[in-house]
Amino acid sequence: MRNNQRRTGQSAPSPSSPASSQANLAYVVPTEFVELPSRGLFYDVNHPLHNQETVEIKFMTAKEEDILSSMALIKNGLVIDRLLSNIIVLDVDPQSLTVGDRNAIMIAARISSYGRNYEVSLTCTACYRPSEFTFDLNNSTVTGDCFDNEYLKDNNVVFNEEQRTFDVELPQSKVKVSIQPITGEDEKSVLDADEESAVTSLLSTFVKSIDGDANAVSQFIEVMPAGDSRFLRKLYATLMPNVELKDTFVCEKCSHIKETEVPLTAEFFWPE
Repeated sequence: MRNNQRRTGQSAPSPSSPASSQANLAYVVPTEFVELPSRGLFYDVNHPLHNQETVEIKFMTAKEEDILSSMALIKNGLVIDRLLSNIIVLDVDPQSLTVGDRNAIMIAARISSYGRNYEVSLTCTACYRPSEFTFDLNNSTVTGDCFDNEYLKDNNVVFNEEQRTFDVELPQSKVKVSIQPITGEDEKSVLDADEESAVTSLLSTFVKSIDGDANAVSQFIEVMPAGDSRFLRKLYATLMPNVELKDTFVCEKCSHIKETEVPLTAEFFWPE
């Protein structure tokens, strides 16, 4: 967390100072720096986060709680975008951020506002009874092998610095594809897609070109061999940077054990 009082170079007035009430009205919202899983690698040169490894965000205030409780924003699926827009210090479109960077910012904002403990009620998949469980948000980890040169070499994945994509040859069709982390905008299009086209919609978001041709993506995905599709989706999940927030849930009723992941939705910001 940044010490905003020190940053502005102002000394705090004494309790008896007549300026005390004015100082309270001039309260400066604290900020902190959040490490970006992408390290800014996948943003083009005109993007505010191009090659930036961190981003400065403000602590949430009552104004942000207004956003989180807005039924209109929740209904239209805009609540998280509006929240991110408010707390990120830079002027940046939240939908242009990679999903991993969005998740990192959301987790940091939740911790600084309400603390590291996130209490939820989970339904056991074995006995189907609810149990209370507490996630420690400080246990989140950054995933993705995109910065592991050994992994890239072993899997014949090449990073294209000019296009900011990863290039790989598909095992069955031998076609060369270029892939890139999906953004908030891409994620929304996947969530809005019909269930019947879930796989092809997902592939369309992170596949950027086929043999160097961006216009051939949609056509190729429709006829992509199933083996290539599975290979590509598995590679994407392993390769691309993200934040993982999982913990081991033990049912207090039947002692069933299961690894559980925290869903990062608007409800994530409302502790009991």
